[in-house]
Amino acid sequence: MRIPSKSLTLGLGLALAVGLTSGAALAQDNASDTAAASLPNAFDGTPRTAPPVAVQETPTAEAPDVARGRETLITLIEDAQDGTLDFSAFSEDMTSRLRPVEGDLTGAIQSFGALETIAYVGRQGGADMFEVRFDSILTQWVIGFDADDRIAILLFREAPPAEAAPAPASGS
Repeated sequence: MRIPSKSLTLGLGLALAVGLTSGAALAQDNASDTAAASLPNAFDGTPRTAPPVAVQETPTAEAPDVARGRETLITLIEDAQDGTLDFSAFSEDMTSRLRPVEGDLTGAIQSFGALETIAYVGRQGGADMFEVRFDSILTQWVIGFDADDRIAILLFREAPPAEAAPAPASGS
């Protein structure tokens, strides 16, 4: 007699499921109140503080892509604060998206005040992330380039407020 492969697969799957669950039930029935190991709760007691580490204020050598992103952002921000954008630096897609909102964009950047610092944060999805501090606001920027070395990605927003450290849990 020939058993269809679909029925055979379903039957084997059910048998395996029943076997696994009954074995787990037996293991639970035979379990005692003791554990194989006991680990301390990492959240109990006084938290340990990490020793201070010296932070390098300025990078000794910046990667070429990071330097390009930083220099482009500086130029872009200076242009926007002067009231115009150099659309030759943007991809065609970005140009078509930015032209209609150029006045709003340059006005927003002008309202931030003078550019103070630009700090590289990291790279994600092929784009560089920077933290840009102005007189009146701290912002986050993402910039990416296309194969023709033109700006293909440009996003910025106000940096979220720094999160307060959570209060230690009381030992109740």
